[in-house]
Amino acid sequence: MTKLPDRGDGALVLVLAGEFDGGTMAPFRSALAEARAAQAVRTIVDVSGVAYADSGLIRLLVQAHHRLPRFTVAGPLPPQLRRLLELSGAAGTLRITPDVEAARRAT
Repeated sequence: MTKLPDRGDGALVLVLAGEFDGGTMAPFRSALAEARAAQAVRTIVDVSGVAYADSGLIRLLVQAHHRLPRFTVAGPLPPQLRRLLELSGAAGTLRITPDVEAARRAT
């Protein structure tokens, strides 16, 4: 997980890459907690590099959606993650944009 530098638009961008399961989500969980504590104006999570995800990642995304203002998931969504979001019903709950730039433009 990587944090992108601030571009002055108030967006905290977290880039996820690799596999996300119970043993690998601690850095992402911590970054979301930091965003909440810092009262981030907008949080964007780029999931385009996620190779594998389990329900724990979906749970964190949905929790962040409820706890952080202007929370957006940016794609493009990898096929396995898209399917998991659809099966869980989270695809209808989360704000999902095609990419980070679209998320930055979203109001």
